[in-house]
Amino acid sequence: MGLWSSICSAASSAWSTVKEVGSGIWNAARETAARAVEWMAEKAEVFVGSVKSVWNRVKPFINKVIRPVIQKAADLAAKTLPNFPWIGSALKALDKALGLLVEWDKSDLAKRISKAIAWAIAQAKKLKDIFLEPKEMEEAAMHEEILRQAREQMRGEAAQAIDLATLITHYAQLSTRIRDILETIQIANFEHYLRLRAAQKLLADTETRLTGAQDINAINDDDLFLIDVGSELLKPTPQLSDASVGRLNEVIVARFGKKLIPFVFEEMIMAWGFSLEEMENEWKTLSEALAKEEVLLRRLNIGKRLGDLQPIDAALLSELEARLPAQQSEMQQKRKRTNEMRNYVFAAEGFLQMLEKEPEEFAGEEYLAADSREVGMLIIECAQFGKSWEQLDIDQQSLIIDFANMFEQASRERAGLLVEVAA
Repeated sequence: MGLWSSICSAASSAWSTVKEVGSGIWNAARETAARAVEWMAEKAEVFVGSVKSVWNRVKPFINKVIRPVIQKAADLAAKTLPNFPWIGSALKALDKALGLLVEWDKSDLAKRISKAIAWAIAQAKKLKDIFLEPKEMEEAAMHEEILRQAREQMRGEAAQAIDLATLITHYAQLSTRIRDILETIQIANFEHYLRLRAAQKLLADTETRLTGAQDINAINDDDLFLIDVGSELLKPTPQLSDASVGRLNEVIVARFGKKLIPFVFEEMIMAWGFSLEEMENEWKTLSEALAKEEVLLRRLNIGKRLGDLQPIDAALLSELEARLPAQQSEMQQKRKRTNEMRNYVFAAEGFLQMLEKEPEEFAGEEYLAADSREVGMLIIECAQFGKSWEQLDIDQQSLIIDFANMFEQASRERAGLLVEVAA
């Protein structure tokens, strides 16, 4: 079972335990919606084309998400103190921790801890330049291990200070890994894309916590947990236990005000929606240019029939007659492809809303739960067997189109968030 399968399965299990009267159809709709977006992420090329085509469109915006936040953090630090407010209290607590290690005849560990802490504080003071070189990544990993050893022997404020140093060390490494993916590595598939975006959002949350904390008490176990999850998500084969998935959902709800599945999969919907708008603009531009040439072709044909065509116009007529059929075919293909993507993207928005909202928010539109389940099962079947749009019968196509139309506006608004966040 893959990572997203585990997440969707955990969510489905939670829904199945709900015993509210009349909740059965909604739980079924949510389970199918979760499975549908999971399949769409894993088999996306069946629906919306290659990840490369989508990634090329959204990368300029995604690439901007991290840097402005880091700059903001650095500016905040510069306006307050050369460091962050919590560093003073952290240093006092760490001094106590080092004193205990010396008393326990662990001077060597104390020296190494001191270096690890100094390194972490140095990184915190230069958040805008926290991206690490390969040797620095090795150094960070070494400090991380030392901090882990020390943490096992600490309690109280000393333990909190060690946690804070560990958080910064993890943050530096995760920030660097994300940068490397954005700048040097092609996104392999939509599952990879979702893991990257989830890691970015968790990193941004850590930045907010680090820049807003007034003392070490503001940093807790959830902060370390989230940054650990972010690092795990960037591994080639990430692993999260059911217990970790459950805890992650609880923390995401508390921190971001949304459940785990929407938190993850909305990034796919946003990317697809933005890519769709780009495809629509490309088709519109091609269509307008072609329409002008078709008008010119008709005018030249009229001149030819009337026998008053000049040699230069006759040459232009021959050129248009040779060139336009290929352009018309290309336009038809673009229109067809754009319409197909439109239907799948807007339908996916519907699935996401089934996961985000509560039944009462669909008052007067309760039929959408049943429609969502039917459309979801149809899309799962397409993903499983690689069915193309043309292989669906008229009734199946109409069902998807009607369902998609209900969520067009919401999908376009969500796609706009991609640009707003990166602006």
